[in-house]
This record gives sequence, C-alpha cells and structure tokens, in this order.
Amino acid sequence: MAIEERNLHLRLQEYCDCYVETDYKKQLEVISKEGAAADATGDMEEVALKFLGLAIMYGITEGAKKVSLTRTASDHINFEIEAAGKYKLPAPKPELAGRMFEVMRSITHLEDPKAAEPVSLGLKNDRVELMVSFDKIEGTDSLSIGLPG
Repeated sequence: MAIEERNLHLRLQEYCDCYVETDYKKQLEVISKEGAAADATGDMEEVALKFLGLAIMYGITEGAKKVSLTRTASDHINFEIEAAGKYKLPAPKPELAGRMFEVMRSITHLEDPKAAEPVSLGLKNDRVELMVSFDKIEGTDSLSIGLPG
C-alpha cells in the first residue's frame, strides 16, 4: 500500500491551525533571523510553509488587507503587512524567500510573471478566502496575499 503525501496546500492549512495560539510576530522574527535553522527539521520547504502560515495568521489577527513579500534581482527582500498603514517586518533570508515563492506558485499553479488566483484555506471549523498574486517588474518579484477584511 502506498503512503499518500500531503500536498502543499494542506500542509499550509496545518501550519495555520498548528500555530493559532502562538505569538505570530515573534515566530516570524525568529525565522527571519535563523532561516531553516529555526525549525527542528531544517527543511527549507517546511520553514517556508511555516513562515507563510504565520504571516497569514498574523495579517488576519492584525486586521491587515494584505501581506507582501518582494525580492529584487540583487536578493534584497522586503516583508510588509498593509493594515492601517504599511509595516515592514524582518524579512526572511533570500533562500527562504525564494522557496516561499516556489511554494505559493505550486499551490496556485500560477506560472506567468503577473498572475492572481483565489485560495481557500480551511481553518478549524471555518475557512479563509485569500487572493494570491504574483508580479514581476524589471527584475523585482512580488508575492501578495490579500486577506479577508
């Protein structure tokens, strides 16, 4: 009998559920500082999923409109949350940011440089509707996750 692997979408939902009672901002800061070493597995994909889950949950609890990750051609990374204003948070390391882009592209099945797709996350007995969008302009990649609100 073959063991079925959980897909990235399901694993993202599991991270959101798992960390629902945590200090999202503190966890995001730890991952931003330590990268893959912040997780016992040391697995970049797991850490990318964890960071995305924490960012989504932090954005929701802060009443944010969206969370955004931007990467320039020179690997300068910005991580922002747009709520009443725009707030910069400690950005993940370039390798982790790159993996986060790959994970969200895989979940949404979007390959075009500029594309958007709604994503529904089942959380406990509810669900959250997100709008995931990608944009690439002059060597700068952006990943935005629009939050309900």
